[in-house]
Amino acid sequence: MNRDDDMASLPDALRWAEGHWDMNRVAPIRLHESHTTDGALGGLRYSRAMLTTLSAQPSDVMADERTASCGHPLLKMGQPGRDCPECWGVGVKTICTDRYRYPMWRALNALQNALRPRRQPHPYSLILDLAEHAWDARAAARSRGIPWDLAEALYLRALRQLHGRYQAGPIASRRPSWLDMSDSQRNTIEAGELGAA
Repeated sequence: MNRDDDMASLPDALRWAEGHWDMNRVAPIRLHESHTTDGALGGLRYSRAMLTTLSAQPSDVMADERTASCGHPLLKMGQPGRDCPECWGVGVKTICTDRYRYPMWRALNALQNALRPRRQPHPYSLILDLAEHAWDARAAARSRGIPWDLAEALYLRALRQLHGRYQAGPIASRRPSWLDMSDSQRNTIEAGELGAA
């Protein structure tokens, strides 16, 4: 669990779920591109955003770039770091990582495939009930007909299971930092760059 995510009580878990729920797949407002027909059956042509949504998968990945200060040893000593292959003396480098495009959808999909507990509602259906009732656990419990003492424990357990499956990223770094590489890895990269030139 992330230290920033407090899942000790039901109100804390509900705040976490409500705050991360928008990282789900959302259908676009405009479904069709225009009023022209497409194909032999004469159906309306979908917009690009709708086609992207229809072809999405829970484990879709997107590239994420961010800037960070370079920890090159020459910069720390006050010398110019023009020989640094990551920052070229600027002191700032770009870090490329992959993140999940729909982390909540991925977590819900994993939770849906979890085993169902005996004589209790499935955690996946409990999460959907909470979302349907705008994260009001008492209203969701009343609609299911579950006594509050039992419902509080069931909802907290379901939210903890969802939290355990939630992972936004980063998945893995595309290229390790120059400082994290061994001498043989650095030499291989330099030899490859010289051979390409």
